[in-house]
Amino acid sequence: MPTEIHAASGFSFLEGALRPRGSDHRSPAPRVRRPSLCGDRDSVSGAPRFFKAARQAGVKAVGAEISLEQPNIKKGVRNAELDRRLTVLVESRRGYQNLCRLLTRMNLRAPKGEGRATWQDLDDFSPGLVALLHDVRDEDPVRGIFGPRNVYVELQRHMRREQERDNQARIELARRYGLPLVASNAVRYATESRKALYDVFTCLRFKRKLDDAGRLLDSNSERFLKSDKALQHLFRDIPEALVNSRELGRRLDFTLGNLGYEFPKYPLPPGETPTSYLRQIALRGAAERYRDSPHREKAFRQIEHELGVIERLHLEGYFLIVWDIVEYARRNGILSRHAIGGQLRRLLRLRHHCRRPSRHGAAL
Repeated sequence: MPTEIHAASGFSFLEGALRPRGSDHRSPAPRVRRPSLCGDRDSVSGAPRFFKAARQAGVKAVGAEISLEQPNIKKGVRNAELDRRLTVLVESRRGYQNLCRLLTRMNLRAPKGEGRATWQDLDDFSPGLVALLHDVRDEDPVRGIFGPRNVYVELQRHMRREQERDNQARIELARRYGLPLVASNAVRYATESRKALYDVFTCLRFKRKLDDAGRLLDSNSERFLKSDKALQHLFRDIPEALVNSRELGRRLDFTLGNLGYEFPKYPLPPGETPTSYLRQIALRGAAERYRDSPHREKAFRQIEHELGVIERLHLEGYFLIVWDIVEYARRNGILSRHAIGGQLRRLLRLRHHCRRPSRHGAAL
């Protein structure tokens, strides 16, 4: 069964009309393909919802279309024909971490929506990622950064003459360097009827009216989730591309379920453990807050109880981080003391593990 290894959801911010959950990922017919990848533009925002839907539909994988920096293009210029991207797919947990770091770096140094990755950025964060090479101009740096094992040459067929000419160049490149070809439809919407919505998104993106959009709009409605039979017919002259797509889908075994659950390590003073330091700051805060209160003894008993629950659940690191955030807010006047107490009480709810902590938890 073929695998769609390149699909963008509505989280691509006006560049996709595919919903990452719901009916778009459930086949309307037994032989309609389901995407194995959520590859949004410069983002993994759709990945959590896609993961939830994917578990029900039997699909997986995460990736992103990375916008590439082009030194000769003036910043702020938005032109579909000048836009260059590289699709990267996540193979492992390390790859997902690297993808998130890559996206963070490129988006932090530019206004929203204008982040671009350099080849050095990609080189720094390439481990655990697989590249889909679509633009032959990027062949040399992509092969150098990712290595031959992690580069696939992507073919798309949307019934456009100029695209087929470019596909021939991609096939020649793949043959020359021994790179595997993969077939993709670069899906942007689930059904042909959703093309109209995609056109509206495109006009919003470029701030154009439908009548004036011209070549910014796709010339047809081919970028939908096609059936296995339709895709096999489309690539009947290059069956290896379909085989490689399926094999790549199997290789990309990572899902968000593989992330694990790990808090950052809180920097402790010398000689302290997370338990001892949390106890120290909690009791110090309680002593100050309940110094003249008639409920002092009751408050301390409750705090001791809650500290015991936290220790049994191994959540000391989490509460130290919460305390650090609250202290930062206090020092910088971000929240009033009353607001801090309310926020902290909400954070102290150990859902599904223990009963709701009392108001004395605010002593932290």
